[in-house]
Order: sequence, then structure tokens, then C-alpha cells
Amino acid sequence: MPVVTGFPFTLDPARVLRRYGRETSALVDRPELRQVYEAALAEALTLVQPAIAYAVCPVLVAEAERLIIGKGQALESPVVARLFAEASEVVLAIYTIGPLLEERAAEYQAARNYVLGFALDLVGSAAVDEVGQVTYGLIEDLAKAKGLKASIPLNPGTSHWPLSDNKVLTELVPAADIGIETLESGLLRPFKSISFAVALGASVITPAEGSSCDYCDTRHLCRR
Repeated sequence: MPVVTGFPFTLDPARVLRRYGRETSALVDRPELRQVYEAALAEALTLVQPAIAYAVCPVLVAEAERLIIGKGQALESPVVARLFAEASEVVLAIYTIGPLLEERAAEYQAARNYVLGFALDLVGSAAVDEVGQVTYGLIEDLAKAKGLKASIPLNPGTSHWPLSDNKVLTELVPAADIGIETLESGLLRPFKSISFAVALGASVITPAEGSSCDYCDTRHLCRR
């Protein structure tokens, strides 16, 4: 059950922020806000502590509403069960940028420095996105080494997969080793942490062929 820290990490949030919509892209596109963005970025670079934890589990059986993996644990999603049914293994991963940035953003908010707090929080969200790219690349390399393909990632907390299943993921993944805990609600803490599952197989749907958004019932509400 590997843990990955200290990996090369380049934070360039502009690409990510523009994808979030006009309110966020204004930080990098409007001259009067550019100074705030640059201050947030400079501080974020001192606060981000990227870390990844993952586990590779065998796929045992796919039922109509859930996928049975590992030693009998269930991933309670009909979409996961359907898309990962033919896979030999599933990789469960959790990644984070640590607690420092969100704590600092909260301090700015408490001090009523709302613009800088907002900017720092957004840069942190972009950093999580970047760590997610590193995480998926790691899994893709793992799949290639096995002569397999890596599927699109699917996340607990989407319309077809309850957030409560994060408790299953943190049972199988060494999340505590990178400072992550699961709250009763299923949320991960630090909050700038994300979990997903990726199937390894010969005939899985890859990111070149589809997206997790294709299976989300609320995709029409998402600005991304």
C-alpha cells in the first residue's frame, strides 16, 4: 500500500482557474486582481504539502449495484460496478495538499481579508487538481507496467456513488500515513483532499474515450 511524497510538483494554477469560470479566471485575467493572485500563489508555494496514498485491490465480482473488491469490501455504485466489471484490479487513491493552505485561508477570512482568503483557497483547489494529475499519471504507469490500460477515474460523492464510501477507501488505502481522516459524513480532512478509483484492465474506458462527467446526473449544473 504505497505512499508517495516529495515528488516533483509544479504549481501553475492559471490553466485550472480559467476552467472554473469567469469569477475565478478574473484573478489571472484582470490587472486589478493580478497582484492578489500573485501574492496568493507565492504564499501557496510555501504551504502546499502534496502527498498521495493508494492501494491496488483485486476485483472479485460485479453485482448490479456494487463492485466487490479486496477481501470482500463493496464499492456501492452501479456505475462503478458496470464500468469496472471486466477489470482485473482497481486502484483506490487519495491525494492531498495537506492542511496548511486551508488553515491559512481560514485565517484570512477570519481577519476579513476576504479577497486574499478567496484567492488562496482557489489557488489551493488548483493545486489539488495538479496533484490529481500526478496521481493519475502514476496509476497509468502502473497499468502500462502490467500490460493493461487505466480507466477514467470515478469519485465517491458523485451522483451515483455515495460519499460515505470514502470510509471503505480509507480502510484500504494508507490515508492516515499522509494525514487524512474520514469524517462521519464521509468527507475527507484536510478538506483539500480527493479520492478516486481507477480500474486496470484490457478493455476499460480510458480518458481518451470518455469522462466521469458522462455518468454524472448533475453535470448540467457544473461550471467545469
